[in-house]
Amino acid sequence: MTRLSLPFLLAGLLMTMPCSTFVSAAEIAAFSETEMIATPVFGDEIPDDWEEQIDKKTEEFPDEVRETIREKLKAAVRKRLSEEEASGEETDEEADDSKTKESESDEKNGKEKDEETEKKETPKKDLISEEAKKLKAEMELDALRFKHQVAMYEKELAAQRLLNEKSKIDRKLEAERIDAQKVNLERERDRIKLEIDLLKQRSALDQAKRAVELAASKAEQEKIELEMKVETTKEQLEDRILGDESYPDEPFQDGVLSISLRRIELNGPIMTGAADYVCQRLDYFNNQSRKPIFLVIDNCPGGSAIEGMQIVQSIKKSEAPVHVVVKRFAASMAAIITTLADHSYCYPDAIILHHQASTMMYGNGRAIKDQVRQLEEISHRLIGAVAEKQGLSEEEFVDEMYENRISGDWELFGNQAVEQKWVDHVATTIREQGIRTRPKGMRVTRSLFSFGGEQAAQESSGYQERYEVFLKEQVDNKGQRFVKLPRLSPIDAWLIYNPDEYYR
Repeated sequence: MTRLSLPFLLAGLLMTMPCSTFVSAAEIAAFSETEMIATPVFGDEIPDDWEEQIDKKTEEFPDEVRETIREKLKAAVRKRLSEEEASGEETDEEADDSKTKESESDEKNGKEKDEETEKKETPKKDLISEEAKKLKAEMELDALRFKHQVAMYEKELAAQRLLNEKSKIDRKLEAERIDAQKVNLERERDRIKLEIDLLKQRSALDQAKRAVELAASKAEQEKIELEMKVETTKEQLEDRILGDESYPDEPFQDGVLSISLRRIELNGPIMTGAADYVCQRLDYFNNQSRKPIFLVIDNCPGGSAIEGMQIVQSIKKSEAPVHVVVKRFAASMAAIITTLADHSYCYPDAIILHHQASTMMYGNGRAIKDQVRQLEEISHRLIGAVAEKQGLSEEEFVDEMYENRISGDWELFGNQAVEQKWVDHVATTIREQGIRTRPKGMRVTRSLFSFGGEQAAQESSGYQERYEVFLKEQVDNKGQRFVKLPRLSPIDAWLIYNPDEYYR
């Protein structure tokens, strides 16, 4: 029977375990103090007391490695038991051989048998003693190796613990640093939040101030606009006459002529469009009522006989009385319209001018005779009618023209024209009651002028609408200014005052 050291088996196996199991050196060294245990020489099963000892010695290990260490220890013990059993069988075989030889020798020589047996037993005892010494030396060497390994393990374990402690300290310091940084960040966040809140409050305050200022400005603006509207309304009230308009049936009283809103202007040369302008307004006012209508002439040199005859005819056929008023100058066709009207008025200093009709003729002799005959007919219808109102014949009236003026352009002032029966009444005062708003400028007059090839347009806005005539003023090679009259229709003639040949 041989001796097996279970503690050394356990210690040797534990030395192969990783340091991460954290088994103390004292726990490993405790196995070396266990007594030598006799090992049976049969079978490879671990005795129950050995298993109990292994379980008891591994109870202190951590749960996660305890079962692993137990299984490894049991496997190592089984292996060692198998090796011891094999060694025991070899010894038994040798003993059997010796017994056989001893039996044979006893049969030959009993004495020699005893000697040989004694000689064999002595070397066997010596061999066992040598094996014990050798095993003891190996155990001492294993103990030294174990102590060295324990010392190295303790050194590594101490270093590992230092590293662990350092790691813990580093983690703690890092955590403290992170906490401090977090605190600083939270403080910075709180500071920024406070600044943002402050900025928001300031912005809200500024917006409130601006809103108040804007409201004040708006209120001031509305106040100013209201004041301006009030002033504008006052001006409009001042610029306009309120109340009902007056349309007297007898507008001329004691030398005062009252002109209502039912008025028509006739100014400038009477050309194409003048008759339509005047007659349409006569029709409108007739359709409106039978109150008096006023045809007001400020300055009219006359013009187309055909246009003038239509105006004369419309005045005669008007159901509402038409009062023709001359304020400054009425010549030729304008004078005929004034004289032939049933109701005519003029200022005492206004000028009325009558003369013969004129025209331009072209063609052969017979054509010219026809044109002369046409001109005489126009003159008879117009100049003859004026002469008839004066109680004269046409020839007598024409003779008086040339008796009073060599040129035949017979002009008279207003009071003289009344005496000559060219005008019915002299008006010392003419009141424009139809003008119920403040005039903003002169009456509309438009003309085109050209000097040395340059053209310019002059315009002025007035308070009454009128038909417009555009004449282009030019300068001839003698430096005389003139305008070209538009072409008349073939049956028309000019009844226009033109002493300086301005109209050509």
